Amino acid sequence: MTLDKKKSISKDIVIILTIMLLLFFSFFIVDWIIYFKELENVYYAGIAKPTLTFLCFLLVIYIKPRALEKKDWFLLFLAFLCMVPTDILMSIYGLSPNISADSPLFMIGGILSIVAHGIFAVRHGKGFPYWKKSHEFVTREQKSSAKKFIDKFWIGLSIFGTGIIIVIILWTDIVRIGHTIIAPIYLAFFCMSTWISWEAVRYKLYPKKNGILLAIGMTAWFLTEVVGEIYNIGIGNPSEIAFRFVWVFYSTTIICLSLSGLDWTKKRQ
Repeated sequence: MTLDKKKSISKDIVIILTIMLLLFFSFFIVDWIIYFKELENVYYAGIAKPTLTFLCFLLVIYIKPRALEKKDWFLLFLAFLCMVPTDILMSIYGLSPNISADSPLFMIGGILSIVAHGIFAVRHGKGFPYWKKSHEFVTREQKSSAKKFIDKFWIGLSIFGTGIIIVIILWTDIVRIGHTIIAPIYLAFFCMSTWISWEAVRYKLYPKKNGILLAIGMTAWFLTEVVGEIYNIGIGNPSEIAFRFVWVFYSTTIICLSLSGLDWTKKRQ
């Protein structure tokens, strides 16, 4: 029996989202209690955070019958398959004072995160039509080559420029903690994946709602990496405050991305 379209989309998804948001607010509050009360050995937040990622992974599996298309859903599934162990490893790192930011555990988590970024780039690029000559916005007769270049690549230039400025500001501390290789690689991947997500919106490669969700998700991931690296470099109070915002951005990422694979017009059977 086919349920009413509006009810089928709203009721089940809203219930799932409510559970996720309650979980998020619970560990967000606990993080700040730990900060202000200077508590130690409070493991709830560290366990709840990867649990939220796992719930988003289950949501991806749940929406498979109502996915936009099989290939798109499969790539989304593969990306979350990398993200779940990444977040478990990063939570272990966050809970273990004896594990440093240059440890193998941290590096494995970083590599899996990069793989997830690569999968999302392939997913959101959909053949990368905006890099093909036939898809240029303007012709030679209309604007100069420089103007055409800016019109075509201003989103990417803005994102990469922002990332480079941030790395330059943090570079001394990045060198200190041994992230001289992984930080620039991260820079390239999260800037590229954020750029591709917004080009997907500009070129309408996805339905509007899905495109906005995935672009917001990848932008929030960009911000996650920025505040995460501020925490990793260990500069006292700013790093501790940054830590409290890592999962504000990352929760936005995983929730938006998990919902971006849903065909909002498809009825639940």
